[in-house]
Amino acid sequence: MKKLMLMALVLLLAAGVMPLFARGGGEAARPDQITIAVVPKGLDNPVFLDTKSGAEAAGAELGVRIIWTGPVRADATEQVAVLEGLIQQGVDGILVSANDPTALNSVIQSATDAGIKVATFDSDAPESARLFYAGSDNYVLGETSAQLLVELAEGMRAPVDTAVLTGVLGAFNLEERIRGVRDTVAGTNVRIASVQAGEDDIDRSVQVIEDYTEANPGLDAWIFVGGWPFFAPPETLSALRRFRDRGGLVVSVDSFYPMLEFVEEGMADYLVGQNFFAMGDLGVRHLLRAINGETIAQEIIDTGLEIVNPDNVAEVKAAKDPW
Repeated sequence: MKKLMLMALVLLLAAGVMPLFARGGGEAARPDQITIAVVPKGLDNPVFLDTKSGAEAAGAELGVRIIWTGPVRADATEQVAVLEGLIQQGVDGILVSANDPTALNSVIQSATDAGIKVATFDSDAPESARLFYAGSDNYVLGETSAQLLVELAEGMRAPVDTAVLTGVLGAFNLEERIRGVRDTVAGTNVRIASVQAGEDDIDRSVQVIEDYTEANPGLDAWIFVGGWPFFAPPETLSALRRFRDRGGLVVSVDSFYPMLEFVEEGMADYLVGQNFFAMGDLGVRHLLRAINGETIAQEIIDTGLEIVNPDNVAEVKAAKDPW
């Protein structure tokens, strides 16, 4: 039932039928009220729901109107169009997870020229005019995931052939994670055999995992640099379950509530989680300071990591709100 509710919510997000999620959604602003728009990569991706909650909590506390808007699916061109619309609306601030590290540079500059304060979260556009980035150190996220895999693979015969699941190829945050993975496994018995893309889509990611695992019986390990397939029901990942039954290793980035079931059921060795709530909360708080004329000294606001394994999954689950 929880899985059905989650998928129904994602469908509502994609369809834009919930006013709070629709472009320009939220309560009408008072004439003197500051408005900050929070723009995820795509409204169909449930990982951003915690960011929405964090931004709205900060907004409610600080008296800031929060607009939650974005492309239905992860697409840089559509995201540019969303930002152009926000410039026309005259919002005071924009917090955006960039689908591409450079494709948004021009529109971020246009927003800045219009007096709008812009920051990034989750996925940075480091060469743009954005004020700061709030999120994980994505290189460290990949590095940590790979370190855990190397420890698991200790004593296994070389090479330990490993496939990497990513989302959209070229996304800055994901490429940084992959770079961290590659650098960390260099010189170990772990070999990166392939990088597979699930296009930031749950169903597509499940299909990629199932097809690649079935087609490569000599595969030893998976690293997911995002948790997409672990938002699907466990029964949809039958090939991955058989892979685990024969000793395959799985380390995944992200540790959202629905993903914990996969650790509980023995389908993952480790989850390396990010604090998406803090990305929204701290992003809004720092943008408000900038809007009020303060200088933001921190260009990078690191929101930290958590590591989940079978030993602590019950404790971690008890501390999270169910989806």
